[in-house]
Amino acid sequence: MPSQSPGLNTQVETARLWLRTYQPEDAALYLQVVQENREHLAEFLPKKVQALQNEADAEAWIRWLNGEWEQGSLFVFGLWEKTSGRCVGETYLANPDWDVPCIELGYFLVQTTTGQGYAAEAARAALGWAFETLHVSRVDLQCRADNLPSQRVAERLGFRLEGCQRLRHRKHDGALVDRLWYGLLGADWMPDLRNSSSD
Repeated sequence: MPSQSPGLNTQVETARLWLRTYQPEDAALYLQVVQENREHLAEFLPKKVQALQNEADAEAWIRWLNGEWEQGSLFVFGLWEKTSGRCVGETYLANPDWDVPCIELGYFLVQTTTGQGYAAEAARAALGWAFETLHVSRVDLQCRADNLPSQRVAERLGFRLEGCQRLRHRKHDGALVDRLWYGLLGADWMPDLRNSSSD
């Protein structure tokens, strides 16, 4: 577990985005994002998030996220577009194994901002934070075999495909699909890619 987790940098800047932790005062906006993208994000959001009904629920969830951050078990960054200030998605580092150490990267965008390169830009920043702040030796990433945009992001960031679990993921519509596992070692991380915003 990283030392002094509460003191870790909670904000990262990229060319077009601010990555920062959610705060209780973000509850109304967080709830709005969830409600407007509930169907779009059904495959990605935890059931507890999909079930949020009001601002109090959203604030309680944000406080839980901040508690997980302080314990060093989950690091979630909201993605905020610099030009408009709107929340456009989320990237997170989860399921750490501090004995290795390694951690898993995830990300998603709201429906109106897909296809603009934000996923790659945010994921690249989160990778840099994981390797340079948490000092992990590897980062894992998993995605559905039919999620081609996520596969492209992983490959452009230098991840290697390390395995395929056949029919391991059940989609929202009930269909079963393969799950792909990617890995990126700290030794293979390319710092020169960190500031690029190309998708």
